[in-house]
Amino acid sequence: MSGLSRLIANAGRLLAGNTVASVLGFASLVLMARALGPEALGLLALIQAYATTAGVVFQFQSWHAVVKYGAEALEGGEVGEFESLIRFGTLLDLGSALLGAGIAAAVALAVGSWFSWDEATSRLAAAFCITIAVDWGGTPKAVLRLFDRFDALARVQVISAAVKLVAVGAAVVLDASFAVFVLISGLAVVVGHALVIAYAWRELRARGHGAALRGPLLEESRRRPGLLRFVFATHLSGSLGIVTRELDLLIVGGLLGPAAAGLYRVAKQFAAVLSRPFEALYHAVYPELARLWAAGERAAFRGLVLRGGALAGAVAFAVWAGLWGFGEALLRLTVGPEFVVAYGVLLWFAASVVVGVASFALEPAGYSMGRARAMLLAHAFATALYLGLLVVLVLRLGLVGAGVAAVAFQLVWAAAMLFAQRKRG
Repeated sequence: MSGLSRLIANAGRLLAGNTVASVLGFASLVLMARALGPEALGLLALIQAYATTAGVVFQFQSWHAVVKYGAEALEGGEVGEFESLIRFGTLLDLGSALLGAGIAAAVALAVGSWFSWDEATSRLAAAFCITIAVDWGGTPKAVLRLFDRFDALARVQVISAAVKLVAVGAAVVLDASFAVFVLISGLAVVVGHALVIAYAWRELRARGHGAALRGPLLEESRRRPGLLRFVFATHLSGSLGIVTRELDLLIVGGLLGPAAAGLYRVAKQFAAVLSRPFEALYHAVYPELARLWAAGERAAFRGLVLRGGALAGAVAFAVWAGLWGFGEALLRLTVGPEFVVAYGVLLWFAASVVVGVASFALEPAGYSMGRARAMLLAHAFATALYLGLLVVLVLRLGLVGAGVAAVAFQLVWAAAMLFAQRKRG
């Protein structure tokens, strides 16, 4: 099977799971929005964004290194090195998850007032940080991607989204408290982490790597001097990336209040209808690009990046046009009339998603080339510019300013990624 054919097949599996999970997640959002209203939904969104941001900042992104170096080890038939990578990645996952959860919980209790949280909300945010402690899924996700088990990853998304929808539905029927909705959101995250670990462990055993966790834990870091540098660079890049995925909501909430955060959360969730299916392409293309680069197939590598981006961007633009025509009516019919004011920021945020989708392969291409340091510098430049724009535009334009800043960020980010790949990393 060619690289493009395998990419399409793997992306198709993830796309199916993402589509179903998006529909289920959208249904959960609609139920919660109608039950909680903009302000309470905004508080819930801020709690989730805080925990997600803290998780990325305090946890190492082990899966990037395991995919890149694991692809090289498997390509060369080096079983021992592959299993050593699994041990190394698992140690990073477990240690950083436990440490990160403790720090994040303590910080939530100390600075909750910055996000307009009362004492009870701060305690809920600290409790939600348990989801960080059980997130040991970085290396397991890398294992499933390397062995083309994207069907398992898709299944995890659907199951966790279904669990959340059923629980949210029950909470609505029972007129549950705000704390129950927070608990349900955390439960869905935990279910997802547990399933990823279980599927990956089963796959390792089925492929004869059942003893992968036995042996020296730090052997691989000594054998590959550049491994730790790669891990730290991808970790910092991931920490910067969380700014556009979660920290933006915290900034909007801090500047405009919980109700505005609730409106922004709805706009992002609607835009996820556009972006989530294409997340499948990002996760599917990385191991494929890593294989092509390790095998020295440069023309196929470049072709996959260009053709994949062009096709994905065209489809995303068509979906954006649909949101432009029917987005306002969709908001009114689903989450309710009080959320229609989010239409403007929805269009801008969806436009930023179109740019991001068209350039989806640039970041995994850079990591596959081993240019993690150059990618980090490019990401840092784009993120610093975005933070400044976000604060200025939100203060001047209100909620719509956050969407305008998101478009500017995606354009600068894509240009910076292209420039980084022309430099030595």
